[in-house]
Amino acid sequence: MKRLILVLAVLMVASIFVSQQQVNLLNYELITYKVTTESRTAFVSLQFNPMKDGKYQAVYTVSFTVEGELDYEAFAVPYMYLMIAYVYNPAFLPFFQMIDLDNPSSVNLYGVKIIYEKDEKVGKYTGRRFSYYANDQKLFSWVVAKQIELPIKFEIPEQGYVAELVEFRKR
Repeated sequence: MKRLILVLAVLMVASIFVSQQQVNLLNYELITYKVTTESRTAFVSLQFNPMKDGKYQAVYTVSFTVEGELDYEAFAVPYMYLMIAYVYNPAFLPFFQMIDLDNPSSVNLYGVKIIYEKDEKVGKYTGRRFSYYANDQKLFSWVVAKQIELPIKFEIPEQGYVAELVEFRKR
């Protein structure tokens, strides 16, 4: 019981710390990922247009090729949300912050493992690939580069989902 309370306390403190250092997507004009699933490839873009009074208009676009007939799945798959739900999830952020990109190593904490696998080139970027395991089951992998605060690649192997950064423009 004491161990559980200690883990929860550490996660709460880390979450507060991390929330202050979280990536602010509004600092970008445009973010585009190439997303591949088992059945299709799509290009997904998030564009943030400044408005008056400090507000932003967010524009989410998905482009893909239609073969034969248009199916409901093409509209139902939340391509970008799936990645953002993992990468910016407060439950995972403390573990992401434990990663040292200069000296990558594996992290093992109470059944959660983050394993450094290798350096990987994704498009024109090179980063370090890590995989996240819970109870020895690989949940997802991502590739990050020190000079870019966005993940340059993200994979959910069980779902056949891969997102690769194609373009981004900061303000």
